[in-house]
Amino acid sequence: MRYYMPGAPTTQEKEATAAINEKLAADGVPIDFTPMYVPWDQWTNKINLMLSAGDEFELLHVMDDYIPIYAYVSRDGLTPLDELIEEYAPALKDRFEDILWKCATVEGKIYAIPDYWRDNSGDGEGQLNFRLDKLEEFGLSVPTTLDEVLETLPVLQQKWEEQDGEKRYVYEHSVNRCPLALHRTYDTWPYFTSQDGLFCVRQDGTAQLYFTTEEFKKDCEFMHTLYTQGLIHPDVLNLPADTRRTALDYGDYLMGIMTGPTESTLLANGIEGARVSSKALEPEKPYLRNLSLLNANAVPATCKNPQAGLLFLDWMYSSQENQDLVLYGIPGTHWNPVGDDQYELIKGEDNKPLYQFDSWMIEYVPYHRFSVDDVSTEEERADYVSNIYPDNTVDSVMVGFGFNSEPVKVEYANLQAEYTTAILPIKVGVVSYEEGFESAMEKMRTAGCEAVIAEYQKQLTDYIESQK
Repeated sequence: MRYYMPGAPTTQEKEATAAINEKLAADGVPIDFTPMYVPWDQWTNKINLMLSAGDEFELLHVMDDYIPIYAYVSRDGLTPLDELIEEYAPALKDRFEDILWKCATVEGKIYAIPDYWRDNSGDGEGQLNFRLDKLEEFGLSVPTTLDEVLETLPVLQQKWEEQDGEKRYVYEHSVNRCPLALHRTYDTWPYFTSQDGLFCVRQDGTAQLYFTTEEFKKDCEFMHTLYTQGLIHPDVLNLPADTRRTALDYGDYLMGIMTGPTESTLLANGIEGARVSSKALEPEKPYLRNLSLLNANAVPATCKNPQAGLLFLDWMYSSQENQDLVLYGIPGTHWNPVGDDQYELIKGEDNKPLYQFDSWMIEYVPYHRFSVDDVSTEEERADYVSNIYPDNTVDSVMVGFGFNSEPVKVEYANLQAEYTTAILPIKVGVVSYEEGFESAMEKMRTAGCEAVIAEYQKQLTDYIESQK
């Protein structure tokens, strides 16, 4: 069972994998687990080429906030799983809430197994992230408004550079994704924006191309201000994913928009005294649950043994022991349990874990363990595994909707291509909205954006009606 995922293995990945396969065999599961890693900057092209070429493999990690499930389905890249789950792994159906299965479904068919690695009730996607220790070191306070962000970051950048000669910048998890953390400050909040940055849906079911909205203009004006102040990397559009990720993992950033590292990550990477602040602006406003499924695991359409991945996930999610083995490796060799819900990794001479599997790709949160190095507050830990704002959370009308681009596949492909070249430079602040928008909009019209949004609205309306 070849499992393709982004990233790189740790030094004793082979030893841990052997132990996983020994346990699978002992439990009577006929699976040979084979993790296949693809470097981050090669991920999209590699998987697209494999699916196009008909390469055989059994499990594919899907980052629904990066390339959504429906994007793979629209090009016949995934295997429908309803009958396979019923035959080979029926217990999986009871492990996840209906809302998660709904998000793994496209046009009435299940195409992925939810990766419920943390609760995503909405509050995790609209935050600004700061190195609290560095702000305090330089006598600065955590910004609570966008105006305060613009006042604080230039000072932080200057003082930090004077300290060690290094210039830091604002970090964005994805240049495509809309900056939800800013959206909370707008009077029109809450509303949905798609992960590819193209679509906006109001709570009344009205769909728009996001780059045509007033909110997009506000995003661009704020980002352009950051850019002209030198707070965004001058080559932001061309930075390799690994370079950006390293800056995040080692805390070399001024502010994270929507996401940032945990204190545990920074401490594990040797950043002594690191402390992180992640806060939503205007927290009294509602939290929007729009993407209940952050990640998932799917079976490629090229797979000849589609039951393999289901059997593996069913086995892993059947016990704490099995999940611990996959995530942390061999007890006493790669990690040690601490109490009922913590773990301590064993590190090598380079102070890096001998083995660790990225939990966000495959974990089942009911079995979650916190690292002994985790310094999260009790509230933050509760937020990780549950919704701590149930009375202030609203569901988007989009939950469970997946756009099938097949009827407008040519226009949609053209739109995506033009978005990258024409809209992204404006979205990230490199080109001002006033200077670039009209010419960019002409290109989007030529690409067929009006046909795409008409089809999107039609499908969305049909979906909303079907849920009544």
